[in-house]
Amino acid sequence: MTIRSLIPVALLVSASFSVVACSTTSEEGLFDEDRCNDEGVSCQAYGRKNYENKPAAYELGNGARAPRLRLIHEGQPGWDPIDLEFNPRRPRELWIMNYATSHMTIVRNAGTSQAQAIERRDPAYSHYMYKPAGIAMAGEHPEWGQLWATCGDNNSFGNYHMGPTLYSAELDIFGGQNPQTGLGSHLDMLHSTSFCRGIAWAGEGNQYFAFNAHNKAIDFYDFVQDHGPGNTDHSDGIVRRFWNNQVKGVDGVMSSVGWNPDNQKLYVADTGNKRILVLDPSQGQPVAPFPGTEIIAERRYFETPLEVLTEDGVLEEPSGIEASGGLAFVTDAKTSQIHAFDVETGARVRSLDTGLPTGSLAGLNFGPDGKIYFVDRKASRVYRIDP
Repeated sequence: MTIRSLIPVALLVSASFSVVACSTTSEEGLFDEDRCNDEGVSCQAYGRKNYENKPAAYELGNGARAPRLRLIHEGQPGWDPIDLEFNPRRPRELWIMNYATSHMTIVRNAGTSQAQAIERRDPAYSHYMYKPAGIAMAGEHPEWGQLWATCGDNNSFGNYHMGPTLYSAELDIFGGQNPQTGLGSHLDMLHSTSFCRGIAWAGEGNQYFAFNAHNKAIDFYDFVQDHGPGNTDHSDGIVRRFWNNQVKGVDGVMSSVGWNPDNQKLYVADTGNKRILVLDPSQGQPVAPFPGTEIIAERRYFETPLEVLTEDGVLEEPSGIEASGGLAFVTDAKTSQIHAFDVETGARVRSLDTGLPTGSLAGLNFGPDGKIYFVDRKASRVYRIDP
């Protein structure tokens, strides 16, 4: 099947909601032009916006009226959207990762009558983005443009040669084929994380964190210099493993990780242990190396304190997570609720019960409008929360 076509709380508050369809007003929901070219702007993935003078965790409701869930996009049944992010350099462009089909849906002008969906899959997806666990938009490359990475919830058909893959978000690159190697359009890949369940950009360069459900650990990756589309040089790669055998995945549920640029810490949905953890990589101390399936520059265990933000009893199956502006927003795949926690104290600030079936929730993210967008796996939909 070839998919490459254009298709025309300190204070705890719970809220209910109503569902409304996509906007039919042509200009509603269209975002400002590319903000990354503005003088003095350091472009990165979106976070909370204009929240300082609003009710606590207002993105999940303001406490005075019920928020609305606005249907933004609906894919084909069975595609199983698992995660989503807006392209930082094209803010009208929403990228949706589909787990079951291992392909990407790129929606231009999402949530408006001008919306167009492009379905794109790498020709070599069976290794580089098979059963993808998430998407992490990153920085910009002078030749390849906007970069992003994903990782696969699999063991590479039994040889455990699996890990994060780096791609370009430029559609004249992503989905193409290197005719010399036949290895598709990936820009780099490293191979120490089988059954990856979540991925996040670490805020600089080609650095990422991944949830390793096989080794029950959090892995840090640095691709350093990419090898270009469809090539194979991984010799400069760096892998560091934190918390070996201290986290736990749940089959069929994603365990997202979210980098908080405000305090330079990683927030982890430790699904199997029903808790949220905080990793401070600056506290890491190198210890012994560990073996792998390829020759790279560094592959080593790091010791660092394990900080628990929320204990068992608050969450059933934490899955998606985004930390920004003093709060960590978490989806619970078991209860179909979305919670906001204080990133310092762990206090639950606000909750939203989406009313969706168990197993619907996974990735969530902020849009350029500062609102929360999230996937509905069961119905192959994307919703926006209008507080």
